[in-house]
Amino acid sequence: MTAAAVAPAGARVARGIGFALVSYACFSTSDAIIKLASARFSVFEIAFTVSLAALLPVLALARGQGGLRALLPARWPLVLARGGLSSTCALLCWKAFALLPLADGYAILFASPMLVTALSVPLLGESVGWRRWTATAVGFAGVLVMIRPGFAAVGVGHLLAIVGALLGALSFCVLRRIGRSERSAPIMAVLFVCIALETAPLALRDLVVPTAPELALLVLAGLLQGAGQAALVLATRDAAAAIVAPFQYSQMLWAVLFGALLFGDRPDPVLFAGLTIAAASGLYTLWRETVRQRPVTLTAGRGEVPARAAR
Repeated sequence: MTAAAVAPAGARVARGIGFALVSYACFSTSDAIIKLASARFSVFEIAFTVSLAALLPVLALARGQGGLRALLPARWPLVLARGGLSSTCALLCWKAFALLPLADGYAILFASPMLVTALSVPLLGESVGWRRWTATAVGFAGVLVMIRPGFAAVGVGHLLAIVGALLGALSFCVLRRIGRSERSAPIMAVLFVCIALETAPLALRDLVVPTAPELALLVLAGLLQGAGQAALVLATRDAAAAIVAPFQYSQMLWAVLFGALLFGDRPDPVLFAGLTIAAASGLYTLWRETVRQRPVTLTAGRGEVPARAAR
């Protein structure tokens, strides 16, 4: 029997929360490095390098799931579909971060759980009651507040983040189809392989040879992406996804911190007002998903795992 199996329930939940906080800190730190690197390198070169480095923590996770054979998907078509959607989502998000303050980008991406609710009706045949529809509408209103009434300030970065959030939601709908039939290691490995394959030709076209410190930073960003995914898997092993999911909002704290220290960003009160509305809506939707015993959305498209079957 493993130590995790005999640990007190409270200790396991606390450990799961710790892994979740580490996971979202890894994602946010990686995003900040990618934003810094985008001043010199194309998003394709960044994504290619990051994806290769990110495979290393995933390989370590696969070792604990049975070795390299654990990287082979059981349901290739669905896993590839999810990989394609998520990889494109990641590229759009990283490009959006290059154009927007991190806090603004995260604010829009937090709409993904609401989009999952809306898409689950036509794509998954699920029933959504008036309470969750109301929460979804309120959440979208919060996102509109964050990107400013009248769309006067909406630019390419906002649009990229919006499309990224949509692709992330579609990715999670595919993940629901996959369900318990697939381990987490192949799902994550296919994601990073898809990113590498998508970006390799354009990365070579736009190649700027990095210095040793620059390459080290890009590799660090990739290691953090992979470590964040692995930590999220470990988090959902020790704590219910309903407990883990709210901690995704900790990314906003990192975004504000990195934005102030590295980029001189100063988010205004309107952003936080909209975030409060969207977060409240997301937490209510999360609660309803838990009551109805459905998979919970964890940072859809960028760091999600099969929340009820991470193993």
